[in-house]
Amino acid sequence: MSTDLIDSNLIIYATQPNHENLRQYIADNAPAVAVISKIETLGYHKLSSEGKKIFGRIF
Repeated sequence: MSTDLIDSNLIIYATQPNHENLRQYIADNAPAVAVISKIETLGYHKLSSEGKKIFGRIF
């Protein structure tokens, strides 16, 4: 288990196509995510359907 904590900005960046390395880091390390970051992320106003799928895999 990782001791890293990521915030909503990093999670949102991970949904963008040019951030494959960030998605891979999250998949490999399973960093902790604060409840407030989950709420902020799921409330992101530009959330695409692909982004929702990625968030589903992260959470």
